[in-house]
Amino acid sequence: MNEVLNRIVKGRTPINIPLTNISVAYLQSKESGSVSFFPQVPVDLSTGTYYIFNKEDLLRDDVQRKPILGKVNPTIVSSDTDTYKCFPEQIILGYDEIIQSDYMRLGAKGMLNIRQSKSKIIADKMFIHRNKLFAQGYFKSGVWGTDLVGGTDFAQFDNANATPINTILETVTAMKRSTGRKPNKLGMGQRVFDALIQNPDIMNRVIYGGSTLNPATITEKTLAQILGVEEVVIFDTIWNNARLGEKENTEFICDENSMLLVYATSHPAIDEASAGYTFTWTMGQNTTLPIIEWDGEEGTYSHYIGGMMSIDTKIVCKDLGVFFKNAVAPRA
Repeated sequence: MNEVLNRIVKGRTPINIPLTNISVAYLQSKESGSVSFFPQVPVDLSTGTYYIFNKEDLLRDDVQRKPILGKVNPTIVSSDTDTYKCFPEQIILGYDEIIQSDYMRLGAKGMLNIRQSKSKIIADKMFIHRNKLFAQGYFKSGVWGTDLVGGTDFAQFDNANATPINTILETVTAMKRSTGRKPNKLGMGQRVFDALIQNPDIMNRVIYGGSTLNPATITEKTLAQILGVEEVVIFDTIWNNARLGEKENTEFICDENSMLLVYATSHPAIDEASAGYTFTWTMGQNTTLPIIEWDGEEGTYSHYIGGMMSIDTKIVCKDLGVFFKNAVAPRA
């Protein structure tokens, strides 16, 4: 900064030049959010089918005693098929090469790399869009095998008398009883997480593990261990739900008051059950999220950077998911 300041004082660098060390961008962390909640299945075709094996047939005991000099009847395991369809979606950002070259000729250190910046913005907007697809396809009532409503089917978690551990463990056992699969992922809105880590039912499990220098804290990992699942994910990605020119209306993409408990396999396969899959079409490229750049119309000195994606979010086994609507009371 001292070198840049000296150049400004000597009149060698205008003070309005954009510098990388003071630029501000509201890019979101990709570590959270819902993008990786369900396994991704890369596909070579935009449309295809996949098998769904009959749960009742798979769980039936068809082993019979072999008759002397005879054989038992063949076992039938029926199956059905469903279809995925990936539609290409695109975003394009542009910039004027003349304006950028004017900045570049001034030679200010830390000059904003416009191509890198545009690519980051594209990646962030695609991340927002993928979270929206998740919220629209998965994180809502009426699409899973079981819907539970806070205040009706269970005490809402922001109620001091609520017992969320018992509520969730009972739901885990019910799914194991009906499907043979133990739920392994718990995704929730931000307010649900906030309520759980303050609920006495949860706090009493960790409060005596702290000290003055290292007070007990409840993280996603801690909560997962208490509730007996492999992973707890907070769906805290935000977006501006306002059109261009309208007043900003920033909010969480996924319902901040709700929660989703699922079994999701870590190894997608033909004969492996999973609550959901995300089919990702490569569109003939070597990546599922290609970002390319090209020159604009001759004489315009314009340059464009574009990103594409093509995915389909599918609920595969709806009985491997339980949606908790209004796990906490919505804000007034």
